[in-house]
Amino acid sequence: MEDSAEQLGRKEWISAAIEAAAEGGMDNVRVERLARRLRVTKGSFYWHFKDRSALLQALLEAWQAMQTNSVIDTVEAVGGRPQEILANVVARIGEMNVGLEVALRQWAATDDEVYKVIVRIDEIRIAHLQSIIARAGVPAERARERAMLLYYAFIGEVAFGRPIAPEDRATRMQGIREMIFSWP
Repeated sequence: MEDSAEQLGRKEWISAAIEAAAEGGMDNVRVERLARRLRVTKGSFYWHFKDRSALLQALLEAWQAMQTNSVIDTVEAVGGRPQEILANVVARIGEMNVGLEVALRQWAATDDEVYKVIVRIDEIRIAHLQSIIARAGVPAERARERAMLLYYAFIGEVAFGRPIAPEDRATRMQGIREMIFSWP
């Protein structure tokens, strides 16, 4: 194993942690395992992180950036009618790293601070969906109910615990999206 700490950055460690969490949960995110995966010594890790907790915090931040902020920013930048924006959100949901969602939600069940982060991110996601639906003329209360229905469908698939092909998830989410706009 060679130590290429100068060549290997925080980003690579975080990416490896995301992959490990998605594959085997948060217990799989261990410095020694990640070092083996990256083919470097543990010393490389400490160039970039104080400890495992710092890496886990960075992983949470990356998850929010990748699977919430990026989705919202991208679909809003593309724009369009509310139905088109929601279709873009649904397409992005189909591309999400479901294994990471599962790992983080399982972790939240045992860590109050992580639970608070998950609740905050869930609310950001639901509020964004609600905003899109309301732009189509749906009253705020009904828009929130419909946003929650769509979001809970996604979370339900995550909790289902079986591999679901991204295209199958996208098809189901698309059907729910169509229902959301067809109801009075």
